[in-house]
Amino acid sequence: MKNRCILSLLLCCFLLYYALPELQLRGNSISVYFSWTWLSLLIMAFAGNLAAVLFAPKKSKHALHKINQKSKGKIKYYQRG
Repeated sequence: MKNRCILSLLLCCFLLYYALPELQLRGNSISVYFSWTWLSLLIMAFAGNLAAVLFAPKKSKHALHKINQKSKGKIKYYQRG
């Protein structure tokens, strides 16, 4: 999950870098409203992914060991015959 959030953060940065010169931020036309709406949605997406990266729960080694033991016990072996 953390890798997906970091990838989304990088994508947000790329979109901002690519779109910022094209956006019209001053005036009274519909394109100005679209630009500000697009920027606000981009900022919300960036903030959500950043919060997911910063506040992700830490996995303990003990919990990972339990998961590995449970998955080992469920392996079934079949014989030809």
